[in-house]
Amino acid sequence: MKTLTIGLDGATFDLITPLAEAGRLPVLSQLMREGASAPLRSTILPNSFPGWASCTTGTSEGMHGVFSPFIKNDVSYAVRAMSGRDIMTRTVWDLLTEQGGRSIVVNVPTTYPPEPLNGFMVTGMLTPGMESDYTYPASLKAEIASALPSYIIEPGRNPDKRARAEEFRRATLMHERATKLLMDRGEWDFLMMVFSVLDRAQHDYWADMDPSHPRHDPAAPPSWRAFIHETYEQLDAAVGRLIERLPAAARVLVVSDHGFCSELFEVRVNELLASKGLLAFKSPASRQSRAKIKSLKEKIARRLAPSTPAGNVLDRKVHYGSAFLEEIDWSRTRAFFAQDKGVWVNLAGREPQGCVRESQFDDVVEEARTALKSLILPDTDEPVFEKVMRREEAFRGRWSARLPDLVMIPRRDEYVYNERPSYGDVIVHADSTTGTHSRDGIFIAWGKGIKSGARFIAQPNLRDVGPTALLSLGCPLTEDMDGRAIEEIFDPPVAPSRRGSSYRDADEDDSSKKPVYNESEEAELRERLRALGYIE
Repeated sequence: MKTLTIGLDGATFDLITPLAEAGRLPVLSQLMREGASAPLRSTILPNSFPGWASCTTGTSEGMHGVFSPFIKNDVSYAVRAMSGRDIMTRTVWDLLTEQGGRSIVVNVPTTYPPEPLNGFMVTGMLTPGMESDYTYPASLKAEIASALPSYIIEPGRNPDKRARAEEFRRATLMHERATKLLMDRGEWDFLMMVFSVLDRAQHDYWADMDPSHPRHDPAAPPSWRAFIHETYEQLDAAVGRLIERLPAAARVLVVSDHGFCSELFEVRVNELLASKGLLAFKSPASRQSRAKIKSLKEKIARRLAPSTPAGNVLDRKVHYGSAFLEEIDWSRTRAFFAQDKGVWVNLAGREPQGCVRESQFDDVVEEARTALKSLILPDTDEPVFEKVMRREEAFRGRWSARLPDLVMIPRRDEYVYNERPSYGDVIVHADSTTGTHSRDGIFIAWGKGIKSGARFIAQPNLRDVGPTALLSLGCPLTEDMDGRAIEEIFDPPVAPSRRGSSYRDADEDDSSKKPVYNESEEAELRERLRALGYIE
């Protein structure tokens, strides 16, 4: 059956429910009332890149091989920006193409560079820019430029928050219009499009919206305080207009890759590892000097800060970059936290300057895990991390070895963790984005054959969305897909069939041998991702 999957990047029931109850989201209210809905558990790291990879492939991180926006290099401690070619399992539209089905894919993150499919594709986040070849077929780019001359893939980060909000609104409108353009081009079976701007709005305007946020400014313009709610309303109307174009015998899935909440504290993981003797810096004295300079600069900045908050606080992240790499003494470092959001052992033979022997590996992993588990929330006796998992505990699949030795899940979503240096402090007040990702997004199913008020046998997971779409389409799941089709929402019941493997035809990870981005594109993507808060 024709199936439309709409992604609302970062949508949360924490905001949808009260807005719906107030009558401000009539379309989503109808879909939830007439269909089935539940919180949708995100990936281990609630992040757009592993998230949408899991959503579109029906597989978890160990299978598709993506844990963050970045892939760790084999020959250096730096990382490189991921692309769609780093996703090592097949997407819904790949599997549907094999069955002769036709797909439209618009603005889905992690789809660049576009790959052949039976249908149309317009790539999303991680596309270097409008000059890139961002469509399949390639001729579609000229058609979009002609029909939508103001089309943008990813809005910029205008330091003027009024202008930024307007650009966000325009991006949402362009993504809706591009989707309609392709819907009108001809027959299709599966359509997936993602509205990505909601995520940006919540990163930037959360404190404006939330009077209880430590960085809330009561003098901020009312338009800033209302912008997140207005973005939900804009998206509600856009979803309604897309659904109006569907035939009666169609199904709709509305999903998000994660939720959202306040960002309150940051955990500087490398500072913790240094305090426990697992990581060494080249010059402690130099770091003390830097700390004094940093403190002085912060005092000056506070005194000179304008009375109105006109600047883009995200710009602060760009300044820090990957400074921690330059400060580390690798000859005396046994474990480190990398920009791919996990802890790695500095293993001899694997890392460029590895100093930990294979026989010492398990001991170092456990020492680092103990350090992370012992970290306590400020003013409480609760640990910061709910779970600290070894690779083999967290991941299952052919590409697990690509992922970090240790990964963490915070006890509270308001705590983020990063590699940013703080010159001694381990837990600091967040000073960049005011909103951050939470682990539960949204799942809504509606349409012909969807059971109203269906009871879920288990909380849906993001990797269950792809299998559910395949089941709706009457397409087989793969035999090794570790997401499940959410069968309980269908009436009458439908049982999935299985055939083949999710893995792409690749005997080895050769993605790094065929760079997708040139040097300038890689640099631009890094800066954009820093501004979004995905890396430090």
